[in-house]
Amino acid sequence: MTTDVNISVSNRAANRIREIMAGGAGQNALRVSVQGGGCSGFRYDFEIVSETNADDLVIEKSGARVAIDPVSVPFMTGSEIDFVDD
Repeated sequence: MTTDVNISVSNRAANRIREIMAGGAGQNALRVSVQGGGCSGFRYDFEIVSETNADDLVIEKSGARVAIDPVSVPFMTGSEIDFVDD
């Protein structure tokens, strides 16, 4: 999928995604999707996948790959995917 969206991945997130991918054979990308919500708004789902789809937006940073389906892209435009360990 080629589109002009402003979705980024922080260095911390890229590092953590790479660490997770190193731990499992066949793991290719972190899939992020937005699900419609109820009273609380949208819900973000995260899944480790072995393959991306042809219509996914794939963001690559420092060896980490993030796949976002075309339905979720508009809801994530302008976002940064980050990782915080609290």
